[in-house]
Amino acid sequence: MNILNVGYDSTNYYLLKIENGMLLVDNGWPGTLPKFLSVLKRKDVSSDEIKYLLVTHFHPDHSGLTQELKNMGASLILLESQVDFTGSMEEIYKSKGLSYLPITSEKNIVLNFVESREFLATLCLGGEIIPTPGHSDDSVTLILDEGFAFTGDLPHRFMLSDDDLTSQQSWDKINKHKITRLFPAHGN
Repeated sequence: MNILNVGYDSTNYYLLKIENGMLLVDNGWPGTLPKFLSVLKRKDVSSDEIKYLLVTHFHPDHSGLTQELKNMGASLILLESQVDFTGSMEEIYKSKGLSYLPITSEKNIVLNFVESREFLATLCLGGEIIPTPGHSDDSVTLILDEGFAFTGDLPHRFMLSDDDLTSQQSWDKINKHKITRLFPAHGN
């Protein structure tokens, strides 16, 4: 699996090679499209290679460029638990007087979790997307059959307090798979 980290400003964004293009897991802060495109250029990737976006959760550092990338041709893979969260950032940015391009419903591929494996197979990826609430209610994790897990901001298990049962249950779901490598949104 060819995985390329195209992150900046303390957040990791991962490009995965798929059939006829790339899947981007998470994307940059609102207003940082030039910075994102600059990172792509340094990594010798053209933005038109990004065919699909997967957002691990709808916080500004993970989904701020979603609509701009959709306008450039990418489609958003949106899981059933995330549908109601796409508008939340607009409210946050409007209240702070900051610029943000709201996410529209066009070019969204809405999936139930049970459909994710079949959909990923159409992209020549073996794996599934599972719900992993804890950091936020809309958090999801992409798990590839070769043992890779893209966990977004889900706190690592050793960092959890005893009363954070939601995150612990999310890790239980992840650990039902044979994970050999984690790809978190922050850190190594």
